[in-house]
Amino acid sequence: MTTWTHKDNKLREILQRNNDPDNELESITNTKNELIPHLKTSPLYRLLTPSVVESMQKVTTFHTFNQALDKVFDYADDNGIWVEF
Repeated sequence: MTTWTHKDNKLREILQRNNDPDNELESITNTKNELIPHLKTSPLYRLLTPSVVESMQKVTTFHTFNQALDKVFDYADDNGIWVEF
């Protein structure tokens, strides 16, 4: 069982604000423009493997974006970071 020791409200806000299922390219671009800087500057993600951010920078579809995002959520779970719903 995961013990939540940290909380990240911003990640979920970014995802919700930029989710537009009718415009995949714009949705992904806008999300990446906010999410990548958050992952790079938040102390919660300081140990996140750089390859995760690099893979996120390259995504162009919801499918590949979700694959990269799964790695972020895995990191959050492993490091006790609660990502708000």
